[in-house]
Amino acid sequence: MEIKEASKTQRERRGASSLKKMLMKRCSSFVKKSNEEDVPKKGYFAVYVGHFRDRHVIPITSLNHPTFKMMLQKSEEEFGFRQESGLTIPCDQNTFLTLLDSITSY
Repeated sequence: MEIKEASKTQRERRGASSLKKMLMKRCSSFVKKSNEEDVPKKGYFAVYVGHFRDRHVIPITSLNHPTFKMMLQKSEEEFGFRQESGLTIPCDQNTFLTLLDSITSY
């Protein structure tokens, strides 16, 4: 009877092990997909705007515009250089979108 108990325990361990492997594989593929979507395409970068930190992906060429430089300076004054959760622009959503429109049509 102990032999049957041991083999039952071994089957349970193997089943748990294969279930764990399957879950790890699914989770890792999900993480890879979500990380790939988070990375902006070449020539763009992400900024976070407003109270809810809405994410906007904008062209790197925007960095040269005087208005965007002003927004970066305000960001530095309010948050400093070390922003662990991404570059945050300290203005409301509507103001940012208006400024971004003028920057991209420059």
